[in-house]
Amino acid sequence: MDTAQFLNQISISLYWLCFIAYTTYWGIGFTRWKLRFSVLLGFVLLHIATITLRGISIEYFPLTNKFESFNAFAAATFIILLIYARTESRIYRMSLFGVGYAFFVAAMLFPKGLNYAPPLMLTIWYVLHVPLSFFCYALWVSAMAAAVARYFTSGGKKPYDQIIDSGFQYGLITFSISMIFGGLWGYVAWGAYFLWDAKVVWSVIIWFFYATCLHLDYWQEAKRFKPPMAILGFVILIMTYVGTSFFIGSSHSFR
Repeated sequence: MDTAQFLNQISISLYWLCFIAYTTYWGIGFTRWKLRFSVLLGFVLLHIATITLRGISIEYFPLTNKFESFNAFAAATFIILLIYARTESRIYRMSLFGVGYAFFVAAMLFPKGLNYAPPLMLTIWYVLHVPLSFFCYALWVSAMAAAVARYFTSGGKKPYDQIIDSGFQYGLITFSISMIFGGLWGYVAWGAYFLWDAKVVWSVIIWFFYATCLHLDYWQEAKRFKPPMAILGFVILIMTYVGTSFFIGSSHSFR
């Protein structure tokens, strides 16, 4: 067994250790346990270590197939959860963690062998574009989770409104930067900044959707639509990220 295969085996072993850790956290992490943040931080650092070892194995950024894609998106979601880990709403934490956990588990369904990056990925614009996309997706998932928690809360709703607004705002900023890098990657890889490709078209759709969400602040009567739009946005997000790969097909699809 060569060094790359050996490191990958360690990475996969750590992945399964993360699975046990996250599953345990699912059972005990939504209580008022004071160590909730510290324990989740340790699990996330272990998760990042598995991704890092995978990258060392292929000597490139580990986003070359669906296993690595879903695994990285799950990590981004858990990192956003760390920011809001002290939020008292159990429903919010469960919703956000549940999405990350679902993608982490879904990654198991795909081959875990080493995939080396094809030539079209060998550019700095790809490395900048995809991780930023995952973090903006995670911010929008956070907004959805806050909207769900808001509907099940009878008391003050202001904290959830703030999380929704933050998800909308910082998610759109991150995604806008990501799209700039994506356009540059597209020019390097395919010779065009824009393609009539399913992933690209849905990326434009989701950008306009969340830009609209931000502009609701300028219409007092429309502000009440923010929570349902945060939930609808999650549906559009899933279509953009997963649907274009599995149901439509895209040149951006991971193998």
